[in-house]
Amino acid sequence: MINEKMKIKGTIVAVLTNEKTGEKRTFVTHNIVTNAGDLFYAERGVNTAVPTNFTDGAGAFDGIMELYNGASAAPAKGNDRSDLAGLVTGSDQAMDSGYPKVNDLDADNTGAGTDIVTYLVSYAKGDANGTGIADVIITNPSPGASEALLMHAEFSASFDKTSNDTLKVFINHQMNGV
Repeated sequence: MINEKMKIKGTIVAVLTNEKTGEKRTFVTHNIVTNAGDLFYAERGVNTAVPTNFTDGAGAFDGIMELYNGASAAPAKGNDRSDLAGLVTGSDQAMDSGYPKVNDLDADNTGAGTDIVTYLVSYAKGDANGTGIADVIITNPSPGASEALLMHAEFSASFDKTSNDTLKVFINHQMNGV
């Protein structure tokens, strides 16, 4: 019998810290693992040497994160980069060193766990400053207009990042079975 409930569950945790006051604001939402993301995980599951997307020529993960503040389409399985608008300047960043990883121990990542894959980009005060940040994606490096997405999320309330703020964006994926 096929388990109709098996799926990849995703949680995004964004932690915005005002470096002047020390105030932390946390934004949590869910994300869609796209069709291209499903293929990536399936290819990794059968140890495909070089998955179709999100890897360098040797098979190592090299996806990038991007933030958006425009009128993007709602997250959906078939979305690609053409469904997004308003790229936040400087937000197109590679994952932090050591990410993706399993069992992330960063205390800010409230969505981590022993069987959860975590991606992280930490934005410094001078990086990715923008108003109305609402969407986050993982895509291929040097993406084109219709480049594949590993995942797409939209925050229920947008937020602003200024030159006084740092931002850590954690993307957590858990393969849920029975």
